Amino acid sequence: MPHDVDRPPKVRKILGLEREILRALCASPHLTAERGGLLRALVSHDWRDPEHRVVYEALLRARARGSEGLRSELPATATRMGFPDVDWAEYFKPSEASRAAELKSCIRALAVASAQLPSQP
Repeated sequence: MPHDVDRPPKVRKILGLEREILRALCASPHLTAERGGLLRALVSHDWRDPEHRVVYEALLRARARGSEGLRSELPATATRMGFPDVDWAEYFKPSEASRAAELKSCIRALAVASAQLPSQP
């Protein structure tokens, strides 16, 4: 898989938004009540990074709601899905979009940026 710098600027923007959104969903203690709705808002997104898709799918399957519970549950969930090599430290870094309103804005920006690119094969 090419590094982000080898990709076109629009794809890099999408990858950055995906990463930021997933970080917020994994690590923000402020999203416990809204996490399910925010995940549903991403259901039709065509994830550009395969690891991002795995993290999203693991979040959908997770029973834990708080970030501390997710920190222990997500690696095991991804391993059961067949993906043991996810870099979880990347997804538990602090996110700039730590509140629901900020994250909704990121999700809207992701939808707009994604609409400007053709779907992946």
